Amino acid sequence: MANAEQLLTLFRAFRERNESAFKRMAESIISDELAANHHSLAREMQKSLEEPKVSRPMTIPPNGLTSLPRDRRSGEELVTFEESRVDPERLILCDRTRRQVARIVDEHRNRTRLAKHGLQPKTKVLFWGPPGCGKTLTAHYLAQEMSLPLGLVRLNALISSFLGDTASHIQRVFDLGKSTPMVLLLDEVDAIAKNRDDPNDVGELKRVVNSLLQAMDAFRPARGLAVAASNHQYLLDPAIWRRFDDVVYFPPPTAKERELLLRRLLNGIEHQGPLAPLVKKTSSLSFADIERVVTEAVKTVVLENRESLHNSDVLDELRDYRDSIAAARRESPRQGNE
Repeated sequence: MANAEQLLTLFRAFRERNESAFKRMAESIISDELAANHHSLAREMQKSLEEPKVSRPMTIPPNGLTSLPRDRRSGEELVTFEESRVDPERLILCDRTRRQVARIVDEHRNRTRLAKHGLQPKTKVLFWGPPGCGKTLTAHYLAQEMSLPLGLVRLNALISSFLGDTASHIQRVFDLGKSTPMVLLLDEVDAIAKNRDDPNDVGELKRVVNSLLQAMDAFRPARGLAVAASNHQYLLDPAIWRRFDDVVYFPPPTAKERELLLRRLLNGIEHQGPLAPLVKKTSSLSFADIERVVTEAVKTVVLENRESLHNSDVLDELRDYRDSIAAARRESPRQGNE
């Protein structure tokens, strides 16, 4: 049977909601039971550890909350909840970004230790960088590692044309994040945090930004995190930056990171040719772009009932993708403003 030290480690992991540590220790105990020829017990323990095969969509956080903030005019929910199932192999980050993300997780797992010294983990962080470079995926990863639901703020419901409604919505969203353990994700936060010196502002923008600043100042959840993400950080009001406990940059992938992603995407697929040409040709693409192009190339191979993928398959798909993007930009009336 499990010894006292194993049980203590198991209970600590449960208390800290450290799912990976809990599973590691549980699996260690199961191995010990198998070694002791307690096969029936080990099978039952393994069965209890496995995730259920059927799960329902998460619409509310798992703490019994039944009322979510809504727009009082349209009835639309301001926040929707999503389960986070992130394969860590998919999360390719530069060294500095990876260290910052790991530090956030570490602080929340050890928040009790920090509290003994009058300290608290980071509760407000800004993710910034070009689109498709891992900001949203990392927010889901944080939720998964912290064993919390991810609450996605729905901007189409949050932003209202009625005077004062947007500011009110912001306050209600942050109140929810403060009272309910979650990772609250404000994607494209620049939509509500634009520089108040904008000459085109008619007054409502200042009220919205002031409301956001006040909500962030008061945001001190007992357990949880607010993540703001922006592709246009230069639009943010200067005062917003000071409200964050940490600012994390997600740069475009380097050649080394592109090669790593390509290897992982092609893992298990019969591939003909060196990766170097693909690494070079994808130099201007984001992680999301590369994954899209490679996935479409693999689909072509499957649909054509072929046994292997060639570099030409990926390069053909890459050319089509770039052509479609170029055509869309030519047709966009806002092209000159991008």
